[in-house]
Amino acid sequence: MPPPPGSCRQPDGTLPGRWRARASLGQAVRVTSTTVRDEPVWAGQLEPDELARLSPGVPEQLARHPDVLVVGGGILGVATAAACQEAGAGSVLLIEASRLGAGATGGAAGLLVPEAHQGVDPPALVELGRASLARWRELGPGVGFRDLDWLGLAPHQDGFLADPPPGAEWLDATEVTRLVPGLAPAGPAVRIRHQGRVNPLRALSRLAARIPQVATGCPATAAGVRGDRILSVSTPAGVIAPGAVVFATGLPPRLDGLDPGLPAGTVKGHLIVTEPVPVTLPGMVMPLATQLEDGGLLAGGTLDTGDGTGQVRPEVADRIRAGLAAALPAAARARITHRWCCRRPCHPDLLPVIDRVPGLSNAWLTSGHYRTGILMGPATGAALAGWVTSGQPPALAGPLAVGGRFAARR
Repeated sequence: MPPPPGSCRQPDGTLPGRWRARASLGQAVRVTSTTVRDEPVWAGQLEPDELARLSPGVPEQLARHPDVLVVGGGILGVATAAACQEAGAGSVLLIEASRLGAGATGGAAGLLVPEAHQGVDPPALVELGRASLARWRELGPGVGFRDLDWLGLAPHQDGFLADPPPGAEWLDATEVTRLVPGLAPAGPAVRIRHQGRVNPLRALSRLAARIPQVATGCPATAAGVRGDRILSVSTPAGVIAPGAVVFATGLPPRLDGLDPGLPAGTVKGHLIVTEPVPVTLPGMVMPLATQLEDGGLLAGGTLDTGDGTGQVRPEVADRIRAGLAAALPAAARARITHRWCCRRPCHPDLLPVIDRVPGLSNAWLTSGHYRTGILMGPATGAALAGWVTSGQPPALAGPLAVGGRFAARR
């Protein structure tokens, strides 16, 4: 599964295609700052109460017999727990090993663009993304959702051009220059209106406020299984005996007493944010940047395959910025304020899993959402909540079941 057209850079951080030569010239312009922060920008945008909700600790009266236990405090886990509460699944408890958003969620870009996957990814993933964008839109300002257009520069011949999404508007170089003054070089683009963006941590915090009980610093360490049921989940805060369990831990769960045996790994990527720039972008302009509320630019999304470290690599961040400055001269003087990396969980086919835990009747999992976790959160959560309460698998989840996808690797 190749990346969506116009949505990412080359694995080394450079821009694709026509921008590559100019970006290589721009690499001579290395801007450093003593104030650059090696962390995501998102937490600094939160209100104190939003930030506090990410680390509530373990409640004094921790529920020991919840109807639904959700394991994992990223966007998939929080969205699932909130959906279970909304669906009337009974008492709901979410536990997280660290703080909410400590994994890939906190390092994501927060872009919600299902149409960018049209013609590139399987139809099932595109439909799940569309359903999830609709749910994000329903959640609206309450979770910080922002409606934005998406502009894909130089759409790929094998993607949009072969199978354009509904509502795609084709723009020539003159129209693109009008929308993005100074873009160098200007070329054709495709515009898709009414996509979206969120601050991942703000959305996470506000969704978490809908969950009756959240425990952070509370990892699941072991599972007690009898026959086809999980009877207990052990944590440092004690044993929990749930009616149903949903694992949304990024990678498939691996606990004492429970290992689904699904192949999975992670792919590292870098992002940067710059100082405010004297230009206004018409939404998300890919693969260049998305403008944040203060006028700074969010750029990057590299695929650092083969890099197994968790450290920020300044040279990758510098390449992202150099490419941005070369293609958008108005950004040439803007310094990097934040640079960070995250590790995206994925399965070998780069598609997520939404299914029962193999061999168990009261346990479900969702894992390996790779670069689409924020987008897919609400629809995945609703699908799992419906499955838990009704016992019937939702149609959206069918193509993303385990099935025989990994038979050769297990």
